[in-house]
Formats: sequence, C-alpha cells, structure tokens
Amino acid sequence: MAARPRFCRRGISTSDTGEQRLERCTTVANGRSFISTKTGTKRKKAPCPQLMEEIIMEILLRLPVKSLLRFRSVCKAWRAMINNPMFIRDHLRHSASKWEQSPCFIVSPHTLDRIIPDELWPTTFSNHFPFYQWQLQPNNNVATFLDSKDFPGQFKRLRHFMHCDGLVFAPTDSSLYLFNPATREAITLPNSRRNNLRAGGRGSCYCAGFGLDPRTGKYKVVQAFYRSLDPDTGMGTDMGMEVFTVAGDDGGAWREITSNPPYPAKIIQTAKAVGGFMFWRLANRQLEQTLSGILHLSLEEEEFGITGVPAHLTPDEKFTLDVLRGRDLCLTSHTDDTLFIWILPVADKGLNTLWEWHYAIQLSGLCRTMALPPFSDGIILYDTENICCYDLATLKLRVLCKLRHMRYQGARNWKNLFNFDVEPFTESLIRIT
Repeated sequence: MAARPRFCRRGISTSDTGEQRLERCTTVANGRSFISTKTGTKRKKAPCPQLMEEIIMEILLRLPVKSLLRFRSVCKAWRAMINNPMFIRDHLRHSASKWEQSPCFIVSPHTLDRIIPDELWPTTFSNHFPFYQWQLQPNNNVATFLDSKDFPGQFKRLRHFMHCDGLVFAPTDSSLYLFNPATREAITLPNSRRNNLRAGGRGSCYCAGFGLDPRTGKYKVVQAFYRSLDPDTGMGTDMGMEVFTVAGDDGGAWREITSNPPYPAKIIQTAKAVGGFMFWRLANRQLEQTLSGILHLSLEEEEFGITGVPAHLTPDEKFTLDVLRGRDLCLTSHTDDTLFIWILPVADKGLNTLWEWHYAIQLSGLCRTMALPPFSDGIILYDTENICCYDLATLKLRVLCKLRHMRYQGARNWKNLFNFDVEPFTESLIRIT
C-alpha cells in the first residue's frame, strides 16, 4: 500500500511540488479552505485560518520567476512581498544555490541580415535579440525560450554579452542594452556625449561592462571613452571612463569617473564583473606582460588598479577571463596543447589574495571555462559553438550539445546564423525599469 502523504501545518502536503503548494496557498489567501469534511452525502467548508506569512515566503522563494510574476496578482499582500527588494535578493540567492545543483546557461543565437564577403567582423547583424535557457542534463538537446526583443535599424554590429544576477548586458556599435530575460524587461541606455556611439567622430573604443555596487545595491554600467585623437593615426588617446547607475537617483545620466585608468584597456571588449569589481584586459599583450596584470575597477570606490595574473603565465600564453558561480574570477590559458585553469576567489577574499591553480588538462585549443566540479560532473567548457565536458576520470572531452544543431523552442531554421553568446544563467526578479 502506498504511504499516505504527510501534511504539515495548514494542511500542505510535504510531497507537494512548489506549484501545488502555491495553488493551495492561493486558496487560503482568498479565504477558502482546500480541506473539506464530509457529513453524510454533503461537503462542508471548514474554517481555515490565514496561512502564516513566513510559510508563504518560504514557498515563494522556491518558485521560478515565471510563477512569481503570475502569483503577484493573487492579492496586494503577495504583490508587496514579491516586489520587496529583500525578497528579490533572497530569491536570487536561492536561484544561485539551485544553479549549483543543476547548472543552466543562457544562449543567444545571432544571425546576419545578409553576408558581405571579406568582412573581418560583420556589419549586418540582425537587430533581433532572442534568449533561450539550456539546462545541463544528460542528453538534453532542447533550449527553452525565455524572451526576444527587436530594435529595428538601431545597430550594425554586436559585441560580446555578459551576465550578472540574471541580467544580460548587450553592447553594440551604436547603443548599450540591458535585459532581464526572465521578467522580459529591457532598456536602452541613454547615449553619452563623451562616447557618442551614434554620431561617430571622436574615436569610440567599444569597451564597457556591467556589475553590482555592493555598497549601494545598485547596478552600474561603465564604458570607456577617448578625450582626444592622435592626428597621425586617428586612434583615440587619453582614455577615461564614465558610469551609469541603473534605476539610480542621478536622473538617468552618465557621470564621468573622477580617477583615470592607470593604463588603457583593450578596445572592443566587455568587462567581467564579480565581487564588486570589473576586470578588463589591457590595451596590448606587451603591456600585460610588462605589468603582469589586468585592469580592475572597484564599483564601490570607483577607483582603478592592476590585478596581477598568475606568476606562471608565460609571455606567449593566450588567456580568457570568465566568472564562475557569480563569485570567482577564472583565468583560462593555453600553451603547448595544455589548458590551465586558475581561480581568483574575489567574492570571498577580495583582491588581496593569490590565484589558485586548479587544473591542467591536455587540450588542443583555448576554450572558455563555464563550470567546475563539484558543481558539475567534469570541467564544462565552451569552444565557440559547442558546450563540452572534460571528464576528469577518463581524461577525455565529450560534446554535451552542438549549438547549431540544438532544438530551440518555438524557433524556425535561422538564415545566416553567425555565432552565439553563451553565459551561465541564474534567473532573477531584479528590476531594471
């Protein structure tokens, strides 16, 4: 005989799913009972006290964003609870803990309106942003649709996206965009007179980033600009940076950062943000070798500095930067058919610590590191069009999914599919409007 489900306080079964619990909570919140008593052949509604707010909150914290958006309409109390900044932050932490149990990634395929031969980087990117979520599960070849947005005629070139706390930052050659694919919110950031991407003229360096200021709890977008041009080369000189606070109190305007970068950042790059800091590669490899470091910006103090790279990094060693679990800066380097993975635990220890060497694996090319054990069965790598897993037991690389051949929910075959943006993804309720 099957075991009877146990019921905790207020009649909620401990075997219920989160959705079932919320349906029961909704019934209680509306003043009805979901438990009936039978007298003869008639059912009577038993009086039911209000469900404790703490229990409701614990259940709501475990629900996906899509459900929470729907349950905001249950009553004013629930809407106030779900919209509360403390609840939003707690829900984000719970989502991050779920990611550690079951990693997922956001995938954005990019297509071209037409192909122009011999272009080094296309100038005909589609102005359509689609977002899909892919769960790291055995034999999963389906990406779930999250959201899509259109900005017709607004840009020609895309830069690399970045993810922070469920928000996606998308820089282009003319504008900067910010999305929350889970809530389907999107904003176009106002243009800047210092780095007027639309007007051209003054050299634009397309160097930007996005991250959280831990002191204020506000999100900031930072972009570089040039104060002057070299008359001989036409290249920008005297780099400065400016900041825009999302949903801030400064009237939605860009503000120049008082201090200047001690060395220029590399053009056409998107920063990595973790632990209240942004990180950029320096303007050229020779400068990085001389300084043995990368550029960082404290989002709290708005001060620049140089973060050293691992001492064992050789001059001819190529490397990439990534953020793992929203807490660690990861440096992946490659030389002589060997991939090295280093971790800087910024969120836990700040910048006053040393790089920790984690892995050296035999691999023929440079990849991005997306996840490490124990939060995955192996080392999860991304090599432009494939998400792969390096098995530490067999020392072999296997492809988990081929992005060009994956099934995208609700999508038809794309024409002129060019590339993909892929980032570890944690959904959130964070508002950007």
